[in-house]
Amino acid sequence: MRCQAVIEETREILRLLGIDERRLRLKWISASEGAAFAEEIHDFVEQLKTLGKPEYSIEN
Repeated sequence: MRCQAVIEETREILRLLGIDERRLRLKWISASEGAAFAEEIHDFVEQLKTLGKPEYSIEN
């Protein structure tokens, strides 16, 4: 699948930049699975909180 390939390429870029690849997640959820979507978002936000602020910054 093209989407999976793009995600893997993006993960490689994150590794090269020294960014924790756990900050990127792909999950296939049907539009009819609203509860599963909400749970996935909640879990992802909690994971990001445990990772803390990124050690990189974007400058102008």
